[in-house]
Amino acid sequence: MTPPRTTKTLGRPKRTGQDAPTNDTIIRTASKLFMEHGYEPISLNQIAQLCNVTKASLYYHFANKAVLFTESLIWMLTVSRVNTEKLLEQAADIRSGLEKLALVKMSTPHMDFESMMRDATPHLSEEQLTRIRAAEEAIHGVLAHYFRQAIDAGQLRPANPLLLSHTLSALLMLGNRRHPADLFQSTPELAKAMVDLFWNGVAPA
Repeated sequence: MTPPRTTKTLGRPKRTGQDAPTNDTIIRTASKLFMEHGYEPISLNQIAQLCNVTKASLYYHFANKAVLFTESLIWMLTVSRVNTEKLLEQAADIRSGLEKLALVKMSTPHMDFESMMRDATPHLSEEQLTRIRAAEEAIHGVLAHYFRQAIDAGQLRPANPLLLSHTLSALLMLGNRRHPADLFQSTPELAKAMVDLFWNGVAPA
């Protein structure tokens, strides 16, 4: 007598522990590409090839380009928040911490964040935009916390800590533009000059 055939359930296979490394690889690779080139120029085919996975495998982890962009950007912003907090917490004082932070940001090539978001916004849902902006604001929250501490300690004159955070971030974005960078012989010199400008302003001493 012929044994009955086993019916195989259709659908996606169950996720296993091996999915995590692939997922992380895709997010890290996509994050780097999006930050360097923006949303539009990057395709899922490019990401799949660089990750050495099939496009079908990529779709298994991320439903579409907008989902991958959102998750990779939130991952990048979360890493940035953690590193920012670690740098400022371990620094001898806030000024030296800001110089180290500026050096890290300027040593990593990336396009203007707001330009990238304008490029991507038409392709993202309101929920995705809200999650990305929340991750971005979390970084400003960390900076604002340390600015508040410095103000309370008399190291900075009274000012809105959140405004200081956004001002510093906007200033540091100049470090990735060619003309300001060409004015200095090295990235550390540029980073120090940017923090000096932020710290002292433009009024005479």
